[in-house]
Amino acid sequence: MSAGADGGGGGAGTEARSRGASPGADDFVPSALGTREHWDAVYERELQTFQECGDTGEIWFGEESMNRLIRWMQKHKIPLDASLLDIGTGNGVFLVELVGPPVEC
Repeated sequence: MSAGADGGGGGAGTEARSRGASPGADDFVPSALGTREHWDAVYERELQTFQECGDTGEIWFGEESMNRLIRWMQKHKIPLDASLLDIGTGNGVFLVELVGPPVEC
């Protein structure tokens, strides 16, 4: 396959996009969700809410997913003082739930 006619090798379309032209119908429009500033603000807001009233925020992956992990840990007798690494933690609500019940505002 040659680069050019299929749009994969440069040409006018790539040139126009690199000059800051508006996205075409097939291009993705930039979103605030893709910026560090957006996520810094989200995490700062959640941290402040947690510090002020103990609200752990949104359960990003569903309460059932969290409960399933807790049941697995109980079944396999994971000690309460075990070290855990929560990869892809989101806002960390799973680890907060493992520590104990949240404080009411």
